[in-house]
Amino acid sequence: MSLVVQKFGGTSVGTPQKIRAIAERIAETYASGHQLIVVVSAMGHTTDELVELAYKVSKKPKNREMDMLLTAGERISMALLSMALEDLKIQAMSFTGSQTGIITDGNHCRARIKKILGDRVKNAISENKVAIVAGFQGVSESKEITTLGRGGSDTTAVALAAVLNADICEIYTDVDGIFSADPRIVKKAKLIKRIPHDLMVEMAFRGAGVLHYRSVDLAKKYGVKLVVKNSFKESEGTEVVNREVIKDTIKGMEEYQVLAVADDASKIFLKINLMRPTVASAIWEFSSKNHLAAIAPMFYDGQMFFYIEKDAEDEWKKGLEKLTHDGFVKSFEVIRNQVPVSLIGNRFLQDCTSLAEISDALASHDILVTHGVASPLAITVSVAASRKDEAVKILHRKFIENSDCL
Repeated sequence: MSLVVQKFGGTSVGTPQKIRAIAERIAETYASGHQLIVVVSAMGHTTDELVELAYKVSKKPKNREMDMLLTAGERISMALLSMALEDLKIQAMSFTGSQTGIITDGNHCRARIKKILGDRVKNAISENKVAIVAGFQGVSESKEITTLGRGGSDTTAVALAAVLNADICEIYTDVDGIFSADPRIVKKAKLIKRIPHDLMVEMAFRGAGVLHYRSVDLAKKYGVKLVVKNSFKESEGTEVVNREVIKDTIKGMEEYQVLAVADDASKIFLKINLMRPTVASAIWEFSSKNHLAAIAPMFYDGQMFFYIEKDAEDEWKKGLEKLTHDGFVKSFEVIRNQVPVSLIGNRFLQDCTSLAEISDALASHDILVTHGVASPLAITVSVAASRKDEAVKILHRKFIENSDCL
């Protein structure tokens, strides 16, 4: 008997009808003789609606109270799914993050998991029940309710799979797997059947919304078999694997390879002028302490440039204002009309042809690149938000549609 962890995102549990459909899918897995842990996100846009509600009653809601509010969304999903399974004559029991024993640090809104106890979940599956766990949430050692940040349900699922030695962790969503671009933007986006952890992290970090990068990091660290599938139909899906498993798919001994184009409208651009170049560490200490991501950072002559999450803007401003008062920062500016578009692949620094080809392809359509940064696995450029989708289509057509690497 194998232990399977399944995670269903907000689109998969967005309506009562979808919850019943998911229950039937879970029932099929259960009937095959597997032990099951199911992790759920909040229904549809519930989290966004709760955030909007908070700002209707408060100009600056405290992070602690936001965590108390937002965790309600996953509790609704888990209870409804448990009810739907009971109607199918399958015993199920739902658990919040704290009831599951997901112990985090004390950072509200972006907590990191320290350990998982999982005793009640273990007992439930030992009694042949389906254990349904609310994703995205935990409890600190000081007994404060915490959330793991956007995409946290993926992290919950993989962390549970790691701790409980699950045979597989299946992430279910509303598309067939991981694609070479957002299929809602690029009609000819290609399904990626297998992708190495490092490239999946790059894709997730730069905007591919199907998996969260923290969950991929955990899968690699603990050897969790990770698969992305469609919630509502049978599909081959995408398996996230160790790089050595797919060596035979790497084309050209020393040529660069583009696997995907990612974009992220949830990011905004931040420009920081330091008092002196030697104090850059103060910025990284602040971001690390508060678990704030800095995407595609660039440092030049006392200036720092990078992308931040839109929903972290207030925290960045508050921190930078303090650093300004303390004499580390001269000034800073948030630029909202620039968004990142990235190529993800291999050997971008060994073969710099790709750098020129990106600029030429976009320039030929009068799309101005205002900022760019490259690493061996990714190139991120900044384009006007109003032309993001067009830039994605151009780069996908240029680098992927006629390629045989997928």
